[in-house]
Amino acid sequence: MDKAYVRENTRKGKNNLIVSVLKGLLISAAIAVCAVFLFAAVAMKFDDPIKTTPIFGVCAMMTASFFGGLFSAKFYGERGAGVGALFGVIYILVVALISLVLRAEITTTAFAVLAPIAVLVSVLGGIVGAKGKKSKNKKKRKA
Repeated sequence: MDKAYVRENTRKGKNNLIVSVLKGLLISAAIAVCAVFLFAAVAMKFDDPIKTTPIFGVCAMMTASFFGGLFSAKFYGERGAGVGALFGVIYILVVALISLVLRAEITTTAFAVLAPIAVLVSVLGGIVGAKGKKSKNKKKRKA
């Protein structure tokens, strides 16, 4: 069978949306752990590491959120902004649940600021992930 006859809407190995987001959450968790250790080592170089800890914590959260949205969109392959937004909302819910379980002292003001930013960063990662997937597919096509 000729490869040109394959329908555009059917792809081999297309993932489910929820499965793609869950894979992105796992990758995001691994990236967050690595980022926390890296930022903790950097914070130890400062005179007072306790003062810089919240800044590095937010940086680790945003880094993990971006790459989680990126990989979720890459796994799903389309609708990057939607996949990134879904990932961001689920990511924030997971972070909020973990914060409640660990009884972390997070103010509502900080949460109200950080939650939308994390969702926006995830959407940006999703857009980048979907665009990268499309450009990779275009390179594979030959006349």
